[in-house]
Amino acid sequence: MRITDTPLVKITKIGEGALGGKARGLSFIAKMLSTYISEDMFPGLKITIPRSIVLSTDIFGIFMDHNNLYGLDFNQLSDQRIAAKFMEKDIPAIIIGDLRVFIKNSRKPLIVRSSGLLEDSLMQPFAGIYESVIFPNDSWETDTRFQEICNSIKYVYASTYFEKARTYIKNTPKHIDDEKMAVLIQEVAGIKHENYFYPTISGVAKSYNYYPSGPCKPEDGIVYLALGLGKSIVDGGSSFAFCPERPKAPLFGTSKEYMKYAQTKYYALNLKSIYRFANFNEKIALEKLDINDAKKHGVLDKTVSTYIHQDDQIYPGIYENGYIVVDFAPIINYDSLPLVKALKLLLKVSEIALSYPVEIEFAVNIPKEESEPAEIVILQIRNMLTPEKNIEINIDQIKRENTLFYSENALGNGIIENLKNIVYIDQGLFDFSNSTQVVNQIKNINNKLMDEKNPYVLVGPGRWGSTDPWLGVPVIWSDIAGAKVIVETPYKERHIDPSQGSHFFHDMIASQVVYLITKKEKDIDWEWIKKQKVVEETEFIKHIQTQKPLKTIVDGKIGKGLILKQEIKNNKNK
Repeated sequence: MRITDTPLVKITKIGEGALGGKARGLSFIAKMLSTYISEDMFPGLKITIPRSIVLSTDIFGIFMDHNNLYGLDFNQLSDQRIAAKFMEKDIPAIIIGDLRVFIKNSRKPLIVRSSGLLEDSLMQPFAGIYESVIFPNDSWETDTRFQEICNSIKYVYASTYFEKARTYIKNTPKHIDDEKMAVLIQEVAGIKHENYFYPTISGVAKSYNYYPSGPCKPEDGIVYLALGLGKSIVDGGSSFAFCPERPKAPLFGTSKEYMKYAQTKYYALNLKSIYRFANFNEKIALEKLDINDAKKHGVLDKTVSTYIHQDDQIYPGIYENGYIVVDFAPIINYDSLPLVKALKLLLKVSEIALSYPVEIEFAVNIPKEESEPAEIVILQIRNMLTPEKNIEINIDQIKRENTLFYSENALGNGIIENLKNIVYIDQGLFDFSNSTQVVNQIKNINNKLMDEKNPYVLVGPGRWGSTDPWLGVPVIWSDIAGAKVIVETPYKERHIDPSQGSHFFHDMIASQVVYLITKKEKDIDWEWIKKQKVVEETEFIKHIQTQKPLKTIVDGKIGKGLILKQEIKNNKNK
């Protein structure tokens, strides 16, 4: 069955089954736009969604049954072997006609995304666990483009059973057989620039901010913006942040202080990438470009400021003989586009409709011709889980000598007891140049502890889950899914702002893991840690076990947390 909505909505469904998490969210936002947002509400800016087609969950079932794939022992197969077996099989004949029509009428780059039944649920969102495939879709031969999209669908289906999905689901009440995979095929939001394709801006808007600062409250929300494709935001890389309720309030200190952390590279789709059939390495299709490339493409006028050394001042816009700073000041501070107003309305209406805080992923295309309107393209919406605000222990009354880790910037709420295992990065040996090779060392220890059903405390420098290895260790959630407490430690006096990268943070919050950010060396008792029994040691990682259980306390009301070396005993006479 094929269902097509209004031209504004631009969603086509193939199949009789469920839409899955991502597609369901997109359908919601499409209906909300058609109901509440008029075309003249924001002058010079229209709001839309990408042209999309959804293969519902029953198509996945037909594919699996028809090709006898349910009988495979996926635990005994590598991801590459699983993908190869799925690639050998045929797409169900009932969808071939509709797919051919879609591909014939679409010459823009495409992204094939997972939309599983379990994805984007409130308690176990499976964010970033399954694969997506992005490709240029630029061949003049319809048959070639059709084969590309069929193989992309099969690869997304195969990722249901990849190792990171199997590892993630172990830590939930669900079973791998509970997942039924719908597939969402979308035109990529962006504009062609020579041999590259990317939106002017990508963004993530959240109606709840886990780490408020300055005059902003958690309920004021936060927005992250980046030049180009949104990979750097959702994976915790460099981006610019502001509070939608107080957009001009600085979150990074002064403008000149922010210059050190501003985005200098951005992601674009290489339209000439050789990306055919079974070759699904995202790195082949996506390329990191320099800000000077964006300047050459003419996309910086409304997205940057310029630091003029002679004046020691930063001016909004782009000027010659200055240093470019990606701070989106022309839009945020001077309203060259009503982006802030539009995002505030979208967040408010969505939160009211869903009865939960929300996160919205979007892209912004700003045309070169002033006569044409810019557009916000809504890519995804999901619910957010906020920390609970009730705890009976006053953290400020606990003596610091009993504390192993102390944080005044903690996420979560409650008390976690009976943890005796700590996995930490030895900062005496570690350097960020080693970040990538540390991932497998952590993953192996995590898998052992999960098999033993031993939750643990994970400790290391910088942002956990960042894809930029110079900001932190680039783990994905399944690599550390057994951790119950995560600690960010300072790194050689270098300040690194906490990340709220969408995928990693959604999985962390949903797993009810608490997150402590320590900012000073005195907030950690390294001497006590070094005296504990070493269970396993690698080049950069130590797994230790304490004699007495640790106790973690996080007060969500004040954002403070700590880990106690042993349970505090009261002094009452018995």
